[in-house]
Amino acid sequence: MISRYSIGKIKISKTNLSRTLSFLDDCIENKKYGYVCVTNARTSYLANQDADYCTIQNSSLLTVPDGMPLVWIANNNGFNEVGKVSGRDLMDALFSISAKEGYSHYFYGCSKQTIDLLQSKLLEKYPGLDIKAAVSPPFQPIEAYDIEGLANQVNTLNPTFFWCGLGAPKQERLMALLQPHLNSTISVGVGLAFEYFAGTV
Repeated sequence: MISRYSIGKIKISKTNLSRTLSFLDDCIENKKYGYVCVTNARTSYLANQDADYCTIQNSSLLTVPDGMPLVWIANNNGFNEVGKVSGRDLMDALFSISAKEGYSHYFYGCSKQTIDLLQSKLLEKYPGLDIKAAVSPPFQPIEAYDIEGLANQVNTLNPTFFWCGLGAPKQERLMALLQPHLNSTISVGVGLAFEYFAGTV
């Protein structure tokens, strides 16, 4: 596991983009699955105010620093290997090697229009990208999600990555409920990155 540094109660992984990619590859090879939180200053603050949300962040496979303030705090404490890992950069890096590595993807979040645009733009930018599904769920509270039903759908398609674009803190709460039911998939919460790739923001 990658060690962590603290910002108050939340613990951020001492990682950067290349180290994250290497770690995830090792996890896939060794069948060690979990969820990844892409965490910025706002979500670090939220975790310090909400004990349950903090536990979700601290129980992840990785909680990567998305935002220079988190990197500066790490560097000021002597952890000079820490670098920014944004959701968009992580997605781009993984999509770029997916054909070679045999990675497949399931996208979950946003409106139907955005998720359709996301799918078409990704296939255009990354030829041969294996998209198992691109789903726009109904807008609803976490308690209304059919976790078991969603897990069955994901497990049937068996993607390498389940990309959750519901926005924080909702996406992390959903991943924490969903991940224990997944057989061989890593979940990643990426917030607005869906919209960036779809070209809607």
